[in-house]
Amino acid sequence: MSAAIRLTILSPETCDDCGLCCTGIGSPVLLYVSHPGVSGAHPFRPAGLPEALIHEIDEHFLGMFRGQEPQDQCLWFEAETRRCRHYDWRPQVCRDYELGGDACLAQREQHRASAGG
Repeated sequence: MSAAIRLTILSPETCDDCGLCCTGIGSPVLLYVSHPGVSGAHPFRPAGLPEALIHEIDEHFLGMFRGQEPQDQCLWFEAETRRCRHYDWRPQVCRDYELGGDACLAQREQHRASAGG
């Protein structure tokens, strides 16, 4: 009887052509939405966030709270390129989703299993 061979699953080297962490989770950029009637610095929005991006977020989410947004994909996810349209301005939760980390690999494994491969 021979010993079972255990193969190592290689971690991805880039996020290119993936975007699994951007789909089915809602839209973390909702954290950047304006709060009418509240003055002072925004608690989550990065300093220098371009006005055009603030306008896009407010136009899409104003009046919603986290969990009320559509869950299919992030507002900034570009399905054709499978990339974030405004990667440099992504929220901290997106930055914490480490390439090749446990959450990344679990998403990829779940996708592979559901795709039958």
